[in-house]
Amino acid sequence: MITASRRASAVLIVNPYAGRLSPASREQVIEALRARFRLEGFSTTARGAAIAIAREAADSGAEMVIAFGGDGHVNEVANGLAGTGCQLGIVPGGTMNVFSRALGLPLDPFDAVGRLHEQVGAPPRKVSLGRMDERYFTFSAGCGFDAEAAELVERDLPAKRRFGEIFFYWSAFRVLATSYRHRAASMTVRGAFGDHAVAMAIACNAGPYAYLKGRSIHLAPEVRLDGGLDLFALKRMRIEALPVYAWRCVVSGDLVHHRDAFYRTGLDTFEIVADEPFHRHVDGEPLPTSSSARFSIEHDVLSVKA
Repeated sequence: MITASRRASAVLIVNPYAGRLSPASREQVIEALRARFRLEGFSTTARGAAIAIAREAADSGAEMVIAFGGDGHVNEVANGLAGTGCQLGIVPGGTMNVFSRALGLPLDPFDAVGRLHEQVGAPPRKVSLGRMDERYFTFSAGCGFDAEAAELVERDLPAKRRFGEIFFYWSAFRVLATSYRHRAASMTVRGAFGDHAVAMAIACNAGPYAYLKGRSIHLAPEVRLDGGLDLFALKRMRIEALPVYAWRCVVSGDLVHHRDAFYRTGLDTFEIVADEPFHRHVDGEPLPTSSSARFSIEHDVLSVKA
């Protein structure tokens, strides 16, 4: 039994709608946290709310803020803590938990609570974050096709919780199959590599890009956390090539060598521009459409208990 005087203090921010944990299981995880930490708890119900809560906690002198939820929730808390001395703790509670996996954290939330408690006295890990305009991302940010698919997923949270990873891929197929504007180049990626017309583009800060039934989905095979940004794009999207895209993502991991692909690694900055506004996302969280997006990498900007 850990006495109250020996428990470290932390702010807990929970997304009650993340993943497929039942309310009862979620409460059990929170109780496990309370047994190890002196908690001040918050529950978010609106998109973006966790950013303000985390920032206020950091400004008030909190040493650690624990994000209990999925990748989008972790993204918001990370945005609130980036550039501060406050440390981020993560208890995975989402569908894919990509950033948690990139950090090597246990996916079981109870195991993650135990690991977090073990790391209380250890120095935090400093990690780099990608940035799209004013918003940080932990592992990926997309423009065009996959961002529209992410928005479709977020419109139907019950289906997302029920079907998990499969629902994202089904949503992506629906966007590709029904939206002709994503089949030809409609955006331009611009950087030290020149200008290139593309149909969709994804910036990666860590990998893999996603998971499907435990299998890694690789779009940027050379990306590494704490390196530069990797840029993966498709110059055009052909529905008849979808089986080949899928095979190369899931099995061979070499979609970057397909003739439709454009790939650059270790970038510091680049931008995407278009004549018409395009869909955008950070770590699967939809952002307002825009006709431009500027990307950069900020090193050692976030302290993580990992």
